[in-house]
Amino acid sequence: MAEIITLGRVQFGEVVAKALKERWSGVLTIESPEFTEYVEFKNGSIGGFSSAERKQLLGEILTAGGHISEEDLDKAIATQKAKGGRIGDILVEMDLITRQRIEEVLAIHQMSVLAQSLSAKDSELSFEPGLTLADKG
Repeated sequence: MAEIITLGRVQFGEVVAKALKERWSGVLTIESPEFTEYVEFKNGSIGGFSSAERKQLLGEILTAGGHISEEDLDKAIATQKAKGGRIGDILVEMDLITRQRIEEVLAIHQMSVLAQSLSAKDSELSFEPGLTLADKG
């Protein structure tokens, strides 16, 4: 297991600048009293985000953003129960949303989750070189 580098209470921008300059690869953990978020770096660039908290379901994200109605989601869930499959694929097949729009909504959602976690007070940051998001489970 790689050494955990404790960064303490530093600004995320400082960490990203250092990660870019030093071409970090590994996982940055952002812990606050409300949540734990993970940011994966690959050769200094952000490669992905994850959360230790319950992940919001795609249907919840799409209905909360007004991209589909609760009724549309209920129909898609009924289809999923009857035939199986992934809810996003079913929504696209039902012509309720495009795959491109789903990808855009998920990207915006990830960025908003990260922005919220970075703006929280009392966050502690640590970095684990060599790890990936998959390693964080």
